[in-house]
Amino acid sequence: MTCKNKTSCLFCLFWRPRKAFIGLTAVLTFSLGLLMVYTEKSFTINSFRKVGPENVISFLRNFVHNFRSQQDSLLDYIPASKWTEYRRLNLTGKLNLLVRENASMRDPRLIDLIRKYIQPPSDKPYALKNPDLKDYSCGQSTYVNNLILNSKEKGFFVEAGAWMGEHASTSLFFERSRGWTGLLVEPNPENFEKLKSLNRKAFHINACLSTHQFPALLKLNGASDMSRTIERKEDEQWVIDHKFDQKPYYEVPCFPLYSIMLAINQTSIDYFGLDVEGNELLILQTIPFDDINITGLTAECLEMGQRGSKDAAAVRKFLENKGYTCHGIIAANPGHGCFAEDFIFVKKGLVSEQYNCRLVLDPFIPFIANRTVHNLI
Repeated sequence: MTCKNKTSCLFCLFWRPRKAFIGLTAVLTFSLGLLMVYTEKSFTINSFRKVGPENVISFLRNFVHNFRSQQDSLLDYIPASKWTEYRRLNLTGKLNLLVRENASMRDPRLIDLIRKYIQPPSDKPYALKNPDLKDYSCGQSTYVNNLILNSKEKGFFVEAGAWMGEHASTSLFFERSRGWTGLLVEPNPENFEKLKSLNRKAFHINACLSTHQFPALLKLNGASDMSRTIERKEDEQWVIDHKFDQKPYYEVPCFPLYSIMLAINQTSIDYFGLDVEGNELLILQTIPFDDINITGLTAECLEMGQRGSKDAAAVRKFLENKGYTCHGIIAANPGHGCFAEDFIFVKKGLVSEQYNCRLVLDPFIPFIANRTVHNLI
């Protein structure tokens, strides 16, 4: 309203504050009405009398708190495949709190949070690029199947460093040919999206395995086939040495393996494929082997350093102290389109032949004839 004279100006000065007051009163009245309904009080004059001024702030505080709690619970029902940016930020906020607290890998809050990150096995048909292949790995699957597991059916695997889920996958053979399910761990978001599109019959999580017995949020280099979390100076140097420092970086959640296993109610692993570009030992040291049963595993030794390095020897010593035998090493030549240099570990007593890391298994030589023995470490 435009003031044209003194009368209208006085009207403006009187009406505008009055209008604001009426609006504020209406909002407060409506809010109190909501409070009555929310707190299950009858909407009567007596109800208003019971809500004294000293209780209004308390009511409002409780209302906001309960509303936010209900909002979080509603978000929990959103499938992981339908994440929104708000949901992502909501989960990250909860993770930040647990990271600051160095929450135990057995903390129920952490287990519950991980369940919101995990995506379930797909019930859709496979969408593989090469559906006629049998062994997609660089030899790990064939030799673990023959040496350790005796063609076991209906087992459970964990593949950490699952990449895109098909080429060089150490678990897809067991999933398709032996009816297994398992857990696929891939921290690189671009790789993970491609992995999801394959409709694998296993749980999958876009995260890394923590190198501690508590969760973390870490930087990840964006190299597609050699992603590695950056936590220490040697990690930074590794990225520079491999000329990945010009690649994009991602912030990724990292969870202890045991926490993830508790989140999917699984405490037994028949085959564990570990390929994390140099963090193998640190991750193995987080595992409570008394609480989780792992029959056999392969661990990449190439990125731990040169063959015979202290890191490689440390992995062998650590696992031997946990009751495992280093049976041999998978050695695949890149000329065949696939490269691998992985130790094979098996629980003591499960394999009759004890080679103590002296057997080199070339996946492109027939299995029965493959008995090349070398002193590796």
